[in-house]
Amino acid sequence: MHVAITGATSGLGWELAKLYAGKGHSLLLSGRDEGRLREIQQICTGLGAHVETKAIDTTDFPAMEAWLAKAYSEKPIDLFVANAGMGGAEVLVSAGAEDAGLARKILEVNTTATINALATLIPFMMERRMGHIVVVGSISAKIGLPQSPVYCASKAALTVYADSIRRALKPHNVQVTTVLPGFIDTPMSRSLEMARPWCWPVEKAARRIARDVEKGAAKSVFPWQLRFLIGIENLLPAAVSDRILQIGQRAGLG
Repeated sequence: MHVAITGATSGLGWELAKLYAGKGHSLLLSGRDEGRLREIQQICTGLGAHVETKAIDTTDFPAMEAWLAKAYSEKPIDLFVANAGMGGAEVLVSAGAEDAGLARKILEVNTTATINALATLIPFMMERRMGHIVVVGSISAKIGLPQSPVYCASKAALTVYADSIRRALKPHNVQVTTVLPGFIDTPMSRSLEMARPWCWPVEKAARRIARDVEKGAAKSVFPWQLRFLIGIENLLPAAVSDRILQIGQRAGLG
């Protein structure tokens, strides 16, 4: 199987690359840090995988489109993991909402860049009638957190997009799995100066995602505790849920 992963230079993308390398799959890895790309390439090659890399910024839309089209024509991509994104401390605001510049950056990186990459690949997968797309979002897509409004919105938009293409591509034998994780112990997550309830080790998260993808699951949502609590919050009157989130924010829980 030929597996492509964006954002492979750190965190979840890094761990997924190692996991799929250990399974004997060939890899196509991208990220912005050339040094980290060489490092993960060496690790995955040592695990027995054939690895190709590309140092590229997903927000360079023409470059991403050209690279993905060329890569697919040379060796069709069976599994594409859209993992690149921004989060952690850099998407937080102390009060009110983000300034316009930060808001645009978050939406461009987390939403528009991912959709651009997928829109490039989807026609190829449809024509081949084969392929699996994994969209890595966040459980924050299901709740509007006061300290990260645009981040939550960016992931919510991505989740709805993934739901839509899953339904549109099913007749073409192309699968889509949406990943909605809670806290994962990565450098991005560790940048947060707040409690991270039910934080999963990155290795555990990668194994869970790979398992759900192999099963052909429409969604991979974890941990169950956050999924349960957010489900309850969505059923509460707005005034009650707003109050709970305000209390939680003051307590450093969100």
